[in-house]
Amino acid sequence: MEFQPIIMAAGPGSRMSDLTSKCPKAALLVGNRPMVWYPINILEKAGFEEAIIVVDSDDQAEIQRVLTESCSVKLRLDYVPVSNHDVGTADVLREIRHKITTDLLIISCDLITDISLHNIANLHRTHDASLTMLLSPLPSQFYEAVAPGAKSKKQLEKDFFGFDEKGERILFTQSEADVDETISVKKSVLKKHPYMCIKSGLTDCHLYLMKKWVVDYLAENESIAYIRTELVPHLVRKQFTKAKVKDKLPQANQSVLSETQKMNILKFSSEEEYAADIRDMSSWNDHRGDMADCYHGDKIRCYGYIQDGGLCMRVNTISSYSEANRQIQKIFTHTGIDKDTPHLHPSVVMAEKSQVGSDCLVAEGTQIGEKVSVKRSVIGRHCKIGDRVRITNSTLLDNVIVEEGCNIQGSIISRRSVIRDKCEITNCLVGPGQQLNTMGKYTNEVIVDTVDI
Repeated sequence: MEFQPIIMAAGPGSRMSDLTSKCPKAALLVGNRPMVWYPINILEKAGFEEAIIVVDSDDQAEIQRVLTESCSVKLRLDYVPVSNHDVGTADVLREIRHKITTDLLIISCDLITDISLHNIANLHRTHDASLTMLLSPLPSQFYEAVAPGAKSKKQLEKDFFGFDEKGERILFTQSEADVDETISVKKSVLKKHPYMCIKSGLTDCHLYLMKKWVVDYLAENESIAYIRTELVPHLVRKQFTKAKVKDKLPQANQSVLSETQKMNILKFSSEEEYAADIRDMSSWNDHRGDMADCYHGDKIRCYGYIQDGGLCMRVNTISSYSEANRQIQKIFTHTGIDKDTPHLHPSVVMAEKSQVGSDCLVAEGTQIGEKVSVKRSVIGRHCKIGDRVRITNSTLLDNVIVEEGCNIQGSIISRRSVIRDKCEITNCLVGPGQQLNTMGKYTNEVIVDTVDI
């Protein structure tokens, strides 16, 4: 196995806590499938047969349950629980180091994309990269929509990436939050790459191909806690690290080095002797060929694959979660699962005079009364929709009851909630187990509590 896949599914979902306070983020339903199913599907389509899935120890049972009940999973999942709620993604790699035997493919549980992993893997192989990451232009329809419960759009955080002349090698990265008025780049980098192109409006999709030695380096450098905000910028900077005289000491003399020198990243990134010989003798490095600058003479090489076109989004906010469900038929078409998923489950009971649009999705066991209209919405399992109800641009999770004459627009209704007769709900987030009063009118509200259900 060339790459060992690791699904990061232990995150608390801090940007969508009104939905994740009583349900693991990885188990949240997108199109009536748990969020974590989408990266599992990506790996299955690429031909992987097994993967490590990192989960919060408190959430493992729920994630396993929802995967078993809602969809078929062929991938053999090795669940690895982490008990520390404050652990970072790089900390996780240190914690599971004993399970990592080859180079890694790391993917976040909230990524939905139609990318072929072979494309990013080919870029990684071509340059024998230390790190290759998936980047995508920010899709405004997913990230700029007003979130249910909010009165205005939230400003998106952007990152800046500097690329080489070919637009593949990442030479510079910086978060917008760390930029005042100007962007500073080291002269040594510009001297080597005078035609650097700096791009904004790209998002880190949290999909990485990574050399195993990076994990070994993390094991010795415990100051790095997170992959995106700490490890990636660190590796990008270290690409231009030059070996010092002490770094070239024979192995027998390594004991004289300080601990800081022992952690020099070049010691971890050193190639095995036979691999270096093969590379040096390869025709790819012939100055007459197109691959003459394949390795750039640097031991550490970071690359970015930009997916321009198709589908690529992260469901990590309330607005992106809501919009993903609204556009679920588009997602199903791009990911190739629309053929196996009817927009109305065969078990749905619907009165003759009701209408459910073809851009909707209704799960098993749901009952729909007379003169109901459902447009651009997702309705979960075992819901009960009363007569003369209108549902537009909304998501209803499992076991929701909507009584007669209600009008729901642009909202998320969490599981086991009850919406009493003639309620009007516009752009709201209703938490699990809520009961809304008869003839209530709610606009731009977040209706949640902390009572367990």
